[in-house]
Amino acid sequence: MSPITSVSQSTEVYYPTRPPAEWATGGEPMTERQRITLSSLAANNRVSIPWLCEPNYGGRNVTKAEAYILIALLLDDVVPTADYVDTLGSDPIPYDTPPHPSQWVSRNAPPTTMQLAWLGRLIDDMGVPDIVKAYALDGITRGQASLLIGRLREEKGAVRPNEESRMVVEHAAQAVRAELPAPA
Repeated sequence: MSPITSVSQSTEVYYPTRPPAEWATGGEPMTERQRITLSSLAANNRVSIPWLCEPNYGGRNVTKAEAYILIALLLDDVVPTADYVDTLGSDPIPYDTPPHPSQWVSRNAPPTTMQLAWLGRLIDDMGVPDIVKAYALDGITRGQASLLIGRLREEKGAVRPNEESRMVVEHAAQAVRAELPAPA
């Protein structure tokens, strides 16, 4: 499966907002609705997805899961790298349910640039002070960043930009550190 992470050259799989158990059809080709959504979001965000306009997507097998992650990035105003976009749908290996970040070989590596950008955007959109953002991101690992993206996306829009959103970010950061501790 091509990497569906917040990085262009990682071999890791982004842990989706939904639990992997709910991704039974994640390996199926992206839907027409996803294609239309991607076309619209790409145009609105001035993001180039060259294969999107090609017949049969240029021979790519872009999966529902890959399209979902790309849509989520664009909805959160995070611009994916050209390398990342180019990797989508290019893996001939059949889809496998994305593993939990605790199973990643590089779970303890520093977060990717795109993960940090995505987290920064999510936290900023919640109106959280920079000091809280710095705390939430301090020493975070790639696996923790992936989990935190999922938690904050679930909370996005459900909290008011004030003290409540600050507490949501602090608690989410503590929870992902407890769920996936970094090595000492």
